[in-house]
Amino acid sequence: MKEKFFPEIGVVHFQKRKGSRRVSIRIKNGEVYVIVPYFALLALAEAFVLREKDAIIAAQKKQQARLVSEKKIIESQEKITHFRNLEIVRDEGTNLRGSITRDAIKLFVPQSVAVENEQVQDFIKAAIQKALRKEALDYLSKRIAVLAQQHGFEYSGVKISSAKTRWGSCNSKKHIVFSLFLMTLPYHLIDYVILHELCHTVYMNHSKDFYALLDKCVCGKNTQYRKEIKQCRINVSPKFTKDAE
Repeated sequence: MKEKFFPEIGVVHFQKRKGSRRVSIRIKNGEVYVIVPYFALLALAEAFVLREKDAIIAAQKKQQARLVSEKKIIESQEKITHFRNLEIVRDEGTNLRGSITRDAIKLFVPQSVAVENEQVQDFIKAAIQKALRKEALDYLSKRIAVLAQQHGFEYSGVKISSAKTRWGSCNSKKHIVFSLFLMTLPYHLIDYVILHELCHTVYMNHSKDFYALLDKCVCGKNTQYRKEIKQCRINVSPKFTKDAE
């Protein structure tokens, strides 16, 4: 295997392989691997990497963002959700167990099991999501009532889902659904999503009138908040976006 450094990309690994008919690129953990037909010139493969540089860099950034967001939790954290701390207690028992109190997610992990263990991480993630659901049921149902009254909206009901593709939705019957992962956003963006869906009780589209109404509700900050929320992504891994101090 040959290695070569490319500015902006980093070290690229070239590997000749019998049976390969074309140059192909694979990215693993941010590292670039190029598969080259056995009798092809490496110079051609290097030229191929340069032509695909922008796509490679974009893929590296996307993969790195995913790796960061999926970072394992191995110790207690003060603010794991808006309302609860995470407490990981090393236990003499043999089973994973936990409880969700008013201000904490308390998890008991056997001394014999590493917290980095995939099963433990899945248990932590499930506990956090359970806490987020509890918070969403309580906070969002109260907050939408306040905002609807302030801005003169009417809606027929609210439901909490585990949707991973959208923060919220509203149907023609004015029934609003929020993803429990909405509770991972800062408070001002939570309000933005709530108001976005409330505006859909008036306009079931994204017309100029819709955005004019939404902009009025958020005091002219629609463009700013839209940019902010586009930088956020629904993530089922343990991750909490705190409000700025």
